[in-house]
Amino acid sequence: MSFELKPSVIIPAHNEAATIGKLLKAIYPGVQSGKYTITVACNGCSDRTAGVVRHFFPQARCLDLARAGKARAINEAEAQGLGFPRIYVDADVYINQEALLALIDACRKSTDPVVVAPQGVLRNGDSDFFVKYYYRAWKKTRFFTEYGYGAGVYGLNRAARQSFSKFPDLISDDGYIRAIFGYSNIAVCEQAHSEVWVPGNFRDLLRIKTRSKLGKLQLAKRQECTVPAGTSTSRFTSRPSLVEWVVYYAVNALAYVNALRYRRRGARYRWHRDESSRGAT
Repeated sequence: MSFELKPSVIIPAHNEAATIGKLLKAIYPGVQSGKYTITVACNGCSDRTAGVVRHFFPQARCLDLARAGKARAINEAEAQGLGFPRIYVDADVYINQEALLALIDACRKSTDPVVVAPQGVLRNGDSDFFVKYYYRAWKKTRFFTEYGYGAGVYGLNRAARQSFSKFPDLISDDGYIRAIFGYSNIAVCEQAHSEVWVPGNFRDLLRIKTRSKLGKLQLAKRQECTVPAGTSTSRFTSRPSLVEWVVYYAVNALAYVNALRYRRRGARYRWHRDESSRGAT
C-alpha cells in the first residue's frame, strides 16, 4: 500500500538554544495535528540546542550532527526520507503554523517548479542609525518586496526540489535556490509572514552583509547559477530618501570590498553571524 508523506519543515540550527524554542512553540501544533513534520538539523552545536528540541518538542525529529555547516545539515535532514512540499526555515526567525500552511498550499498550486517565500517583517528594536537607514532602503527593494529575500524562509514544491540533487556546500542556500530557478519562478505568499530581527549595530550589519557578498561570489563561479531574469528592472519599488540611498550603497560597497579581501586571502570561511539581535528574540 502506497501513501503520501506529509509536508516537511527543515530547520538547520547552529547554537540556537536561546532562540529556537520560540520558533518551535509557534509551529509545533502543526506536528501534533499531523499537518507536517519538523526536522531540526543541529550542526556543530556547543550549546543545548539539541537538548531543548528533544526535551520540549519530542515529536520533532532532531539530528545532532558533529560538524557545522548549513548545507550539510539540510542534506542530512533530507536523507531521512521527507515528504513534499519542503519548507526551509532559519532557526533565528519567527513564523507560525498558519504561515507555514499558507506556504505549503502555495507550493501545491503548481506542478511546475516553484519557489515560495513569506512576506518578511523586519524587527529592528534598538538598532543604531546605520542599521535603521539601511533596512529602510532594503524594504523598498524588489529583492525584499517581490522576491522574498531576507525573510529567512522559503519553500520548494516537489518539482522544484527534484530538479537538483543535493544542496552544494555554499554559504547561501537560498541564494543558490533563487539563482538556479530565476525570479520568474519565485512567488511571495501574501498570506504568510516571517519575523526577522535585524542587527543591532553597524559592525554586525557589515558582518552579515559581507557574508552575503561572499555567497554571491561563490554563486558566480557555478555554471548552473545563472543571473535571474528581471535584474534589468529597477532595484527599488519605491524611491528611498537620500540618506537611505547613501547608507544602503555605502554598506553594500564596504561589504563587497571585505568579501573580495577575504576571498583573495584564501582563508577558510568562518561563518559570520549577527549576535547583537539574538537577545531580542
